[in-house]
Amino acid sequence: MSPWLAVALGAGVFSAVVNVTCNVVARKRNSTRSAAGRVHAGRHTALAAAITLEEFAHRCQVTIDRAERRDLSEQRHVQMGDIEIPPFAFSNDVQWRDLDAGKASYLRAFSADQTNNAERIQSNDRCPDVGEFAAYIKGHCAEFGRRAWLMAVELREENELGAVKDHDYLIEFDAALSRYTAWEQRHKVRKTENVSTPSHVTQSPHRSGNRGRGLVMGGPA
Repeated sequence: MSPWLAVALGAGVFSAVVNVTCNVVARKRNSTRSAAGRVHAGRHTALAAAITLEEFAHRCQVTIDRAERRDLSEQRHVQMGDIEIPPFAFSNDVQWRDLDAGKASYLRAFSADQTNNAERIQSNDRCPDVGEFAAYIKGHCAEFGRRAWLMAVELREENELGAVKDHDYLIEFDAALSRYTAWEQRHKVRKTENVSTPSHVTQSPHRSGNRGRGLVMGGPA
């Protein structure tokens, strides 16, 4: 074999080895970058979802406080819109594919569940007075506000995000749920006792259960 041929073959083999090694290193580097990018994207999405949930929990607590500060039973005429269920929706910019599929499905199911319950309360024709309507709203806010707060805390912990320091919301929501449960039990007892008693509450001719409709409470002065 010609010495030049041997040198050429050796150089070719060496070049091939170098190319293969470089390609392997490049693929590993790209894979590492892709994994880091996925982690970053997942944390960004988790933070966005957590902030949305925390803001909703805050609005729920504000709604509960506002409803409990008003003694609606003493008002002769009030509007349904005076106490409203806070709206909730995740931003359209949330990239659900960046989260675990199960977690994304769970969060979106919460949004749908909250919306369905809110719509059911707002169209509830069983509420004979505003005090009862407000009680249902407080119960709704206590339940879903508590769930939203817990999911936000879980998202932050799972993704090593900074935790929100104010965890008193859980105590406040638990207390509100206890009050709602007690009210609901008393309400059921009263309904059973008054099943044959004519109601002294007259509804507005335009009563449909929607927000913004008035209720006239009590008889003529």
